[in-house]
Amino acid sequence: MRLLVVEDDEKLAKILSVALSSVGDVDIAYTGEKALQYVEKTYYDLVLLDLMLGKLSGMEVLREIRRMHIMPVIILSALSDVDKKIECFKLGADDYMTKPFSREELIVRIEAALRRAGGSYSSTDYKFENLEVNYVNKMLKIDGNYVEMNRKTYEILELLVRNKDIIMTKQQIFDRIWGYYSTTGTQVIEINIFRLRKILQPYGFDKNLKTVKATGYMWTEKV
Repeated sequence: MRLLVVEDDEKLAKILSVALSSVGDVDIAYTGEKALQYVEKTYYDLVLLDLMLGKLSGMEVLREIRRMHIMPVIILSALSDVDKKIECFKLGADDYMTKPFSREELIVRIEAALRRAGGSYSSTDYKFENLEVNYVNKMLKIDGNYVEMNRKTYEILELLVRNKDIIMTKQQIFDRIWGYYSTTGTQVIEINIFRLRKILQPYGFDKNLKTVKATGYMWTEKV
């Protein structure tokens, strides 16, 4: 497992790095700019993000991470007001912890965020037969050719293949891709699943995208 700690307090960042060394490999970014450089090059299982970072704020970093990836993000901040928390959740944060906090609680929250997300986010692609989902370029490739689709449809595909053989409920898909506080209705999932099936059908991969009645959807290689 690979984690990224984004914290401008060098002492606290190093303490967190040591405290989380038992969980996985930890990288540290002391600025928002450095954090974005890291997430552009490396896929992390989870990001721990401070809000008060200086020139590029944690909110801006969160917005950019969500534009690029669906990896879990936990906010670590001294700011405890409710409006700030709501704003972070609207931008796609998975959890919000107020400083100070205990190592034990942080690890439990990391584990919970990873369970909700499902799968590993440290790989760079998924390959099955002549199909490839490239997490770096955010593209689907079949028979060596890129297949066009809109961003949300792609993100659903990526989420499902990362969680191969695991049923993802509509609510889980909605929370991960649109966010807990999105005003969009969950019917957008059905619309994008329909689009995804039409894209996959000419290649025969629509059969790998399973609908689990009254529950959700699953990607499987076992047909």
